Amino acid sequence: MAWLGCCLGAIASGAVIAKPMHSVASPTVIVDAHGLGEQGVRDLTDAEGVLWHAEFGSELLLGVQDASLPSWLARDDARAGPARLAFDEIVVRDHVCTVHSPETPLAVVGGYQILRRPPALVRATKGAAIIGEPLPEDGVVARLAANSALANQAKGANPTTARIVAKVDAARWFEDVSGLAAINRNSFSDELPHARDWLLQRLSDAGLQTGTHSYTLNSSSCGTSLPDRTLDNPWGFKRGGRRADEWIVIGGHYDSRNAVRCDGVSNVQPGANDNASGCAGALELARVFRNVPTERSLLFICFSGEEQGLVGSLRYVQDLIAEGRMAQIKHMINLDMIGHAVSDNLDARVETNNAQEALLAVYATAAATYAPELNLITSAATQAYSDHWYFLSQGVPAVFTWENGAGIYPQYHSVGDLPTAMLRAEAVAGGILKMDTAVLVDQAIASDLLIDNFEGAVH
Repeated sequence: MAWLGCCLGAIASGAVIAKPMHSVASPTVIVDAHGLGEQGVRDLTDAEGVLWHAEFGSELLLGVQDASLPSWLARDDARAGPARLAFDEIVVRDHVCTVHSPETPLAVVGGYQILRRPPALVRATKGAAIIGEPLPEDGVVARLAANSALANQAKGANPTTARIVAKVDAARWFEDVSGLAAINRNSFSDELPHARDWLLQRLSDAGLQTGTHSYTLNSSSCGTSLPDRTLDNPWGFKRGGRRADEWIVIGGHYDSRNAVRCDGVSNVQPGANDNASGCAGALELARVFRNVPTERSLLFICFSGEEQGLVGSLRYVQDLIAEGRMAQIKHMINLDMIGHAVSDNLDARVETNNAQEALLAVYATAAATYAPELNLITSAATQAYSDHWYFLSQGVPAVFTWENGAGIYPQYHSVGDLPTAMLRAEAVAGGILKMDTAVLVDQAIASDLLIDNFEGAVH
């Protein structure tokens, strides 16, 4: 997971007019949002004594009157938030920004970090190259699908889709994570080509045509001068049928880092969660679709240079544009940090931008139907930059599927990012991969083929 452009976000905001109470500094409480439902959230935020509210997926931040604070803190599902804070003082920052903005946050709410700024400076952050973004006027940064209009999206499972989804093997995925984590994969490390070759062999074993996309990486983001490197994005390609010229890209970066962004020596930087987990996820999806005929073509790719500013995916998109092939890309799924959950709630996020917000319902339905173990959080805020970003910038319907934010993972960008540090890894990653598989079936296989007699071709 990399930093890019100071994490300027495109946080979705409603047309709600800011309330006068937004300027009132008050005590705050953080409330667990699990199990509330849409009406429960409304009842909570409309409760007597609540001056303002903000929603961060798995948690709510409430500004409350002084007199009501003790009763809020007496709740089993609440904890104290920052003292004396106003809605219009809040800047929301994703944890990935901390490398370039070391300021300690006031709190982490639902995996997002919040900072305090004078209101005039908060407003100036919107759409600017400044760390973070102001709260949207309706206060909704991210929302549990179960607490929104996306609740109860489960549909009757399609037999063919269910059969393909059942091919996801989370134990096999974890073995791949462990294999990649044994290799020092910093983009400036001489070991990175070993990881590339490791991936190419497994993509080939999955029955795919394989190759690499090459580019040059410089050290402009490193803070120190290093020789330029020629890096590769290894890929595996599955040609489709009637719509073979339409591609779906499934990707996740395979480079890693420790506390030093461009540490190319032998210092430990296993990057198990960030991001052996996502690259191994792309590999697992390639295996799932090995014997599944698709109408659209599938490209499974692991990017390098992500930790230096999404360079591998940027160069790939730039080359697609130069070759006149960008219009071929009909969908992109990015997997980055999919292997850690802090509780059995198994919170997971799907993020995109405002232009592609309709995709959130597609993924919510897939999760509810084929991966109901997940507590899905949806957001049209792209504060957490990863390799889907440049696809989105070209108008490609792209999503970022991952765990509930880098802020929940203690070993982020550290020597301790080992497979053993990932809690509930197979459970949360397995759910994310099942959700993504169901969407891929919908996107890659023509609906007229999703009938019982097609099942004979799926094995």
